Formats: sequence, structure tokens, C-alpha cells
Amino acid sequence: MGTIRSRSTHPTLRHKLETSVNTDILGLPVEIGLIEKELGKLWEESAGVKTRASLINLVLYTESAKQIESDTHLIAEIASKHALRAIAVFANPSASESNARAWINAHCHTLDQGKLQICSEQITFQLEGTAVNSLTSVVFSHLDSDLPFCFWWQTEFPAKIDVDLWRLVDRLIFDSCTWKEPKTQSKSIQEIAASAAHRIVLCDLSWARLLHARFAISSLFDTPTALPYLRIITQIEIHHAPGFRTAGLLLLGWIATQLKWTLQCSDSSHFFLSSDGKHIAFRLEEKDGPLISHCHLAVQTENVSFRIRRPEGSEFYQVKTEGPGLPSAEHLIAAGKESVSDILIEELGRSGKHPLYCKALNLVLPLLSPS
Repeated sequence: MGTIRSRSTHPTLRHKLETSVNTDILGLPVEIGLIEKELGKLWEESAGVKTRASLINLVLYTESAKQIESDTHLIAEIASKHALRAIAVFANPSASESNARAWINAHCHTLDQGKLQICSEQITFQLEGTAVNSLTSVVFSHLDSDLPFCFWWQTEFPAKIDVDLWRLVDRLIFDSCTWKEPKTQSKSIQEIAASAAHRIVLCDLSWARLLHARFAISSLFDTPTALPYLRIITQIEIHHAPGFRTAGLLLLGWIATQLKWTLQCSDSSHFFLSSDGKHIAFRLEEKDGPLISHCHLAVQTENVSFRIRRPEGSEFYQVKTEGPGLPSAEHLIAAGKESVSDILIEELGRSGKHPLYCKALNLVLPLLSPS
């Protein structure tokens, strides 16, 4: 896999972004009005060795100067699996001066024993001050027409929703574990979804990372002897990695939603109530280790327990049931991959929705608190 670098960079095109970001990695600096023309030159100069390909649009928005460099590396990794046009935007709304800059780049990987390179384009924008207000037009005017539009929003969502910005987005990607104000942000994403007439698929990276943990928990109740105990669970305990309380709550919300429990909150306690009025206690604990290292569902009155456990460094969940009449054998379930690149590659390759996400999120919403 390769990356087309800048042909040359005139000193006057350097910007103060260079003090915090390696601008060379962003490719060739260009005038915004000449982006498509300059992209065309990249392919003309390759003499047919490099071929442009694109199946999706991926837009990444950040307000962190450090993030834009890691985003470029990430785009190159994704491009090796999914042909795309990537638009990376670094915005600095608080800048005292208004400014807009652009760079173009291409990420290539080799096919046919090195005879051909398939390349994905990257356009990077730096928007400062009032130039940030042009985000919608900047993004829309550089999308590859008629291709799915995936938007990864890497910072807090604004309080005021720009309907025009979201109306054409097919898949909105974000990570709820990075939110400083989870309740406010949860409200924002659901307003965005509503404003787009439910066209948008909400993809929370924290939810996507839970996929294999949910598989492991489901497998606990695969046998006919275990299934009836789902109705009489009395206690749940979940251990999550530091900084990932929201992921632990989403897993809890998924279990409760599937079992049709309701959350009961008071100043002194929180618990779930089953459809037949039984109380279910729960506990979340932060532990060093994997995202979800432990989930225990117990029926205390029957001395029965259902448990998944993932030791640090392991690629598997240990799945075990214990109790009278239950099979006591332990089995393993693959824990899957949880890195951002792996999750994104998988997410961009699917066209499905996440129908249970909002249900799980809404159920545990009262438990969300600032990180």
C-alpha cells in the first residue's frame, strides 16, 4: 500500500497548522477551487499505473490538530479494504482569523503482482474562524456523487442542529465513550436522526465494539434448560475498562431491553423492574483490562449463574453456566476486534442498521453522567 506525497510545497503555502501537524502527510496543498483539477493531474501523471476507485464517501470531522494526522493514517488503512473518497476536516471555530486551506492525497494498494495500483482519494480541509460556517458547502461540493455518504463526527455535537448538513448522510459514526456530556449528546444524535426523516443509520463505535460480547451473552441461553432462567434473573454485574462506562451501560441497556425490563430511579437507588414486577439489581464496576472483561447474570433464589469472562490479553470470552440441571462445561466465544480501524472497516462494509441501539441507549439514559 502506498501514499502519493506532495510534489512540492511553496513556503507561502505553509500555514501555522504545521507547528502542530506534519502537513507533508496531508499531501499536496491546493487552492480549494482547483481541487478536482489537481486530483485529475495525479492520475494523469501516473501514466495508467494508478487507477482511481471509490465505492463510498467518508467524511471525518475533528477539532483536534493531533487527530488529523492519525486520521490520515487511518484512511490509508481503510482504503486497503474499501475504495473510497475521504474528506478530512480540521476545524478551529475559535480562531481569531478566518482561513481555509486544502490538501489532496491518494492512498494506493497494489494488485496484479504489482502491475496495477488501486487508489482512493483524500481531500483535507483546514477551516478556521468563520470559515467553519462553510462546512456544509465544503463537504457537499466535494462528495463523489451518488455514492453512500458516511460521516464520522469526532467531537461533541453542537447544540444547534444544522438540518442541511445531515439531510444527505447515510451513516453517522461517533463514539459515545468520548462524550463529555452524554445526556446532551444523546439528545443531539436523536434530533439529527429525526431531522433526516430517519434516513441516517446511527453507528456508535462503543456499541459496535459490544457485538461479540452480546454474542457471548446470548450463547449462555442456547440450551432449553437455560432459557427459562432469563425470566427470573435477579442480579447483573458488568466489569468495563476505565473510561468506557458508557459501553458498560449500553450492554446493560441491551440486556434489559431484550428482556423488556423498565428502569426505576430514585435518589438512593436504581434497579430494573421485570414485566411481572420482580426487582433486578445491577452493578457496573471499572476494571483494568478489555472493554468488557466480565458479565454475570445470577438467579440468587435458584443458586444459578450465567457468566462471561475475558482475561486481559485473551482473544476469547470464557462462557460458563452453573446451577442445578445446567450443563457445567465451559466454552469459548471469539471476542472479535475492537480497534477503531477494524470496527470502521467492518462498519463501512455493511449496509445494515442498528435497530436495538437507540432502545438500549434510551433505557439507560438516566444513568449517563459526565465522564
